[in-house]
Amino acid sequence: MIVNSFMTDLKFEYNKTDAKCNFCMRKKNPHPDFDEPIVVKYLKIKNKKFFICINCYFDTIEVSKKTSKEFSELILKKNDIINLINKSDILTIKKS
Repeated sequence: MIVNSFMTDLKFEYNKTDAKCNFCMRKKNPHPDFDEPIVVKYLKIKNKKFFICINCYFDTIEVSKKTSKEFSELILKKNDIINLINKSDILTIKKS
């Protein structure tokens, strides 16, 4: 595993009213005891800007550790996959 600044800088934003994770698309904290926006972290990788929730962040850190792939590489690949899915229109429910 390659440790980089994304993995050691643990500054997250709390109570950001317009918070949304670019990876799981959540806006609201999934924990039943908290009625607040999700906790997010701002990332800038290769001139691309992302907000990642605390859950997706630590999930990606774990994958990075297990696969020895760079965190930033995993984030960019996740983003590419999300863009492909959005462009393919496979998640759109079409009315007949």
